[in-house]
Amino acid sequence: MCGGIRFEIDGITEEEFLKFFLPDELAAFQRMGFVESLFWSRRPLLPVKTSIKAGAIHLLDWGNRDKDIDLPQTGWTKWESFEKGKWNHLNPKKILIPAIQGCEKKKWFDIDNPIAGIVVEKCGVKHAYMITEPASEEYEEFTGHERMPKFIGS
Repeated sequence: MCGGIRFEIDGITEEEFLKFFLPDELAAFQRMGFVESLFWSRRPLLPVKTSIKAGAIHLLDWGNRDKDIDLPQTGWTKWESFEKGKWNHLNPKKILIPAIQGCEKKKWFDIDNPIAGIVVEKCGVKHAYMITEPASEEYEEFTGHERMPKFIGS
């Protein structure tokens, strides 16, 4: 799978960042030039675009870990499940996750193409889920995981 990502701060407005982060945190991201988000951190976020041509990038909660929210308690969905319509009752919308690196089992790897994802909304709050597919032989050998992010355009 992919339990963490790094994404560039370019294309994300200061206003969008300040919905989730303190000004000091934003300043640190600006110095580094990227944000690191791990699914197991306090509040994991994913950068989201609605299309490759869409300019604005929004930050959304990565999946759901709250037992009190009636959404799948995960940060991922299998492409096969999505294709079979198992998410249809949640009215999912396809999204792109523009990441520059991913992490699985403490191993970072570069990402050249956006990751496929979906966004669902519950009680006025949107949650983004990363789509996965069976891992390539190279990905499984490197990370030790049998699933990998579904990349757009690769």
